[in-house]
Amino acid sequence: MNFDIDHVIQKVTEALTTKTVIGDRIEIGDVVLIPIMNVSFGFGGGGGDGKSSGNEQGSGAGGGGGARMTVSGMMVVKGDDVTFIPTGKSAGKSGSIEKIVDALPELLEKMNKKASKEKDESNAE
Repeated sequence: MNFDIDHVIQKVTEALTTKTVIGDRIEIGDVVLIPIMNVSFGFGGGGGDGKSSGNEQGSGAGGGGGARMTVSGMMVVKGDDVTFIPTGKSAGKSGSIEKIVDALPELLEKMNKKASKEKDESNAE
């Protein structure tokens, strides 16, 4: 069995781009949400050979790996104001993702009011 660890490392490295760690931006009016990910991976392999009690030669090899992606938090951009809202254990308390979800209705309402105000002002001209 031919196990090329360099090839495996190359493929994993190619998969871990900044687009993997920094998610696609989500635009809601003038607010931009950017998910930030934690990515971890590991792998291992081994092999050996030997003789059986009947003096027969044998060998074996194996390998395995795994990867994990979790959301570290959300970058929130409103105009010139940039904040990071952590999620999960990195937040130091549970429920941080709920903060993002809870903040969205208020942000949407503000954006709707601003859009209505701008529309009224343009109609008044």
